[in-house]
Amino acid sequence: MTIHLRTYGDLACFTRPEMKVERVSYPVMTPSAARGLLEAILYKPQFRWEIRRIAVRKPIAFLAFRRNEVKSRLSVRQPEPLLADEDRTQRNTLALRDVEYVIEAEMRLTPLAGLPRRRPEEHEEHGHDAGGDTLMKYLAMFQRRAEKGQCFTQPCFGCREFPAYFELADAAAMQVAPGINRDADLGLILYDVFDLTVTAEQAPGKVEKVAPQVSFFPARLAAGVVNVPTWAAIRARTGGAA
Repeated sequence: MTIHLRTYGDLACFTRPEMKVERVSYPVMTPSAARGLLEAILYKPQFRWEIRRIAVRKPIAFLAFRRNEVKSRLSVRQPEPLLADEDRTQRNTLALRDVEYVIEAEMRLTPLAGLPRRRPEEHEEHGHDAGGDTLMKYLAMFQRRAEKGQCFTQPCFGCREFPAYFELADAAAMQVAPGINRDADLGLILYDVFDLTVTAEQAPGKVEKVAPQVSFFPARLAAGVVNVPTWAAIRARTGGAA
């Protein structure tokens, strides 16, 4: 099942992982950022989002600025006051400004689809989760939430302070006006920071901390669109099995 979602905002920063301190953005949205944006609207362990194409509908323009940040993190289990004046540092950010994308993605059922829930279905999203795990059901749930502007968390463009606004689109929105951006090889771009393979042993329940597993792909911007390989192709190239 394929969906199209238009998303836009004032600022975006899809940070290159090779940058250790300063945040330097990729020139386009990464597949992992697109997946996270869709999951902010609708996430279920019974299916996963697979990004197929990303249309870049605005000129790629960077904006450099400096921000005050804290170097430490608050403990969730034992929160203590954090004095920003004593733990502050200045860091540069090279972000994108005035961005607009159209995400084309597919829903794919995982091996968890059809397995018993840990909680009754009538407690999930006002009964809309009843009727078995089918792509049609989840597609309708996503369309209903996107049309109403509903989300579990505010979608963002890389950083929480860069909110992403969204609306449903169609396949025609993938057409980008000529001349907005030149066709170009973008080099290796981050595909995802996790292993997206889901097995039946990963029953929904307590979320364990997962070790990062970074993957990349050679990206090219052609006619304003970045084509994204499938997770199966990424796994096959790295010697795994999707």
